[in-house]
Amino acid sequence: MGRGACGPVTAELTDRVEKTGAQRVKAIVRHLSQHAPRLADLDEEQLEQLARVVVAETLKDELRQAADLERIPYAQERECYLERAGRAGSKHTRLAYRAALDRLEAWCAPRGLSPLELIPALADDWIESMKAEGLAPSSVHLMVAASSSFWTWLERRHRELHNPFRGTRSRPLKKPARRLQVPSEGEVKLIEKVANGWLKAAVVLMNQVGLRVGALPSLSITGSHFTCMSKGREQVGLIPEEARKAVGRAGLPLRSPFEGKKVNKIEDALKYLTKKLEGQGRIRGAYSAHDLRHAFAVRLYRRTHDVYALKGALGHANVAVTEAYLRSLGLER
Repeated sequence: MGRGACGPVTAELTDRVEKTGAQRVKAIVRHLSQHAPRLADLDEEQLEQLARVVVAETLKDELRQAADLERIPYAQERECYLERAGRAGSKHTRLAYRAALDRLEAWCAPRGLSPLELIPALADDWIESMKAEGLAPSSVHLMVAASSSFWTWLERRHRELHNPFRGTRSRPLKKPARRLQVPSEGEVKLIEKVANGWLKAAVVLMNQVGLRVGALPSLSITGSHFTCMSKGREQVGLIPEEARKAVGRAGLPLRSPFEGKKVNKIEDALKYLTKKLEGQGRIRGAYSAHDLRHAFAVRLYRRTHDVYALKGALGHANVAVTEAYLRSLGLER
């Protein structure tokens, strides 16, 4: 992709620099003749010689920078970064970061740029182009955050690079987080009662253990403990007896109750059920799988007022995430 992707400095690049240099010399001569009274005694030939010296020094720096970029294996660094991002987070994190870099590269390509050539002004232009497309502010934030994270990674590996996204003012303002929907205890009990089979077991687990729906396919129960993979990290904990019995009553194996179940199938089945109950006027909203996790969080925090216990139960990476979660649920630490 453009310069900086791979390979040596090409003849095409050299020709481009020479043409650019000639254009700059003419521009500088015009500027000096009009706006530099101290050089008024020089004739046009002398002005051109002076301009050539200035342009030569500038082009030397630009060629050196281009040569430095050519030595950076962009494609290799990109894949290495995405692989590590996947190990540190979830599969969805890696996909989101890949989509952001793909979008940035697609913007650079018609401009003859490598992403490695971005300067702050160009980074701002890319952000503004996404806003002009009508991309949601949250999506723009994600694209910028992912790209900036990649550049921070590159900075640590190549001292000649600097993150062009750092300090940008083009990123759209964040909208205040909306108050999350939380089903009442009575509503959750009704949903549990109406659900059948494996869906009933899933509802009980999400409500009583606080598991993400994405953790259910990897869930394994041994005695009074459970293990699962949640957002790329292993989560372990105690499982309430009622939740354990719900799995048994549904005829599901404790070691892998939801193996083979697609996450979107679980989400869609619950959404269909709650939408039906909402239409009947029996609950206030068509609750999602994550709303059951919200109900668990509210119940646990109101009982314990222990943000660290809640962090562990929810499997959050750090307590700051849990505190933000509490604020979005209308609770303050």
